[in-house]
Amino acid sequence: VGRAFRLAEPPPMNRDATEHFVRSLRQNPNVGDLALHRSEASPARSEAAGISSRKEPRALTSEEKTKLLWRYVPDETEAVRKLRQSGHKWMWRFMKRKDWKRFDACLEQLRDRQLPFDEITYNLTMFGILLHPRRDDEVVRRVVADMAEERRFHPALLRLHGGFVESYFELKEVDAAPNPWNLLKVARTFWEISVNFKRQRIKETRRRLAQAAMEQRRERQLALADGAGSEAEDDGEGVGSDLEGYDSEGEMSDGIGKPRVKFPAKRPRQLKGVFKGSGVPNRRKHAWK
Repeated sequence: VGRAFRLAEPPPMNRDATEHFVRSLRQNPNVGDLALHRSEASPARSEAAGISSRKEPRALTSEEKTKLLWRYVPDETEAVRKLRQSGHKWMWRFMKRKDWKRFDACLEQLRDRQLPFDEITYNLTMFGILLHPRRDDEVVRRVVADMAEERRFHPALLRLHGGFVESYFELKEVDAAPNPWNLLKVARTFWEISVNFKRQRIKETRRRLAQAAMEQRRERQLALADGAGSEAEDDGEGVGSDLEGYDSEGEMSDGIGKPRVKFPAKRPRQLKGVFKGSGVPNRRKHAWK
């Protein structure tokens, strides 16, 4: 609309306004010279105003940022993330049941599918070794070293895992190591901490990718304005989702938790009149959310 308004011809003045303008020019001839001088100087002034008022490129949407993250960090795509999250849940279940044969098979399957380990995978692997009755505890040091060699995890998280492992071996030397039940609680706590660090890492990576894309758009826009480039669209964009600590079943989770009720939530028609003290037997079976 603004461009069409600038290209449109000025509206014609009515007869009285035209006669008044002509009379003013006849009485003050210098006014016409001043107007002509302004019209000659207007192109340079308009060009400078155009440079100063150049619009900023369009900001990336959330979907664009997610696609950008998936392109440059392929191990965080939707399919890989769901597969890794499912593996984490099963590893946690096998660890609680002390089913070490299936725990090792699940971990081996993640390696066979060449899924990159994240903070949570390393955490479960580390505590799986410490809780396994037939595994050498010294292997856990190799796991912590592999985690540090990747150089993509937060230093505070690396110090946390490394300090815990060293403290565990010191307590083991004096026969004061925590029992398996306490180790399981620590594994659950470290899972929560790993989820927070992973959320922060993905959020920072997504922000940096979006910032780089915006800088690239600004450069292209300047190139197009100067006539030194061709019109092109930015391809790709970003992630993430808030990670929650537990799923709806009360188990540990490192992915997106599904809502218990689909919105808008409506009370089922067959449950009208069912409330506390209504006399309906097995009232908990009628819970609708």
